[in-house]
Amino acid sequence: MEDFEKQMAYLKENNYNVISLKQLYEIVSSGRPIPPKTVVITVDDGYRTTMKAFKVLRKYHFPFTVFLYMEAIGRYPDFLTYEDIKKLKSSGLVDFENHLFSHPDLAYFRAKLSEKEYLDLLKKEVKLSEDKFLRLFGRKPIFLAFPYGSYDRLSVDFLKKRGYKLLLTQDRGSYKGGLLVPRMAVVGSQSSFEKFVKDLKVEPLPVTSSIPGYGAVKKRQFEVYFKLDNPAGYTGCSIYASGLGWVKAEKKGKFVYSQKPVKAIKPKTRLGIRCFDRETGRIAEYFYLTIVLLLLTDK
Repeated sequence: MEDFEKQMAYLKENNYNVISLKQLYEIVSSGRPIPPKTVVITVDDGYRTTMKAFKVLRKYHFPFTVFLYMEAIGRYPDFLTYEDIKKLKSSGLVDFENHLFSHPDLAYFRAKLSEKEYLDLLKKEVKLSEDKFLRLFGRKPIFLAFPYGSYDRLSVDFLKKRGYKLLLTQDRGSYKGGLLVPRMAVVGSQSSFEKFVKDLKVEPLPVTSSIPGYGAVKKRQFEVYFKLDNPAGYTGCSIYASGLGWVKAEKKGKFVYSQKPVKAIKPKTRLGIRCFDRETGRIAEYFYLTIVLLLLTDK
């Protein structure tokens, strides 16, 4: 809490533009550029400790969005009660959105189940969570944060057709528009004030395509390529894979690629690229998630 108070004071004292997630969506859906130094604050799950965060955020009059683990709300002792939600809602600072019903790790089920079984599970999670959400708030949610940051093309396509406007991940990076929204974690070992300030300076890296793309892949070893919109504007690029860390990258034309194939050691492997912007001198990043289908069955 001491670090959190310090972080929010830093945003206020340094004139950051703290807006709600709904305001961010209105900006990007209208085609307008996101203003400089814009920050959106989100809280996942809906633990009762959200009330501690609320005291700090209310002090600075910062809006924020809470993504609710719907099965737990008003039911499990460590989670927000209906009275808590009423108090948060009446403040005018808090929006509530969906975090699915039973908080499933979709990457685990995507690797384990057939496509039909996986989609059946996803449909059940969405229906149960939306039904309870409708009873609580009288509307359907329009934003969703993936539990554990796990997503793939099947879940993204399904939720888009379901009417969701923004889908929030746990991929690092700054947001510049689009359905998938990266977020900087401010939690646990990643919650220090120093890291917070450093992450605020990260720019979005203009990646136009990647190999492999996000979601399911059928091999545990693969080449990693990122195509940049303006490769000449960036230098010192490195590529990241979960469990393997950072490796130096090669650049050829518009492509930045790993010197050696990446071998996934877990079903859920997050891939990323980090470069330095030649003009600003700042770090620019782009991350996404892959799910290796074979890892739970191959020997």
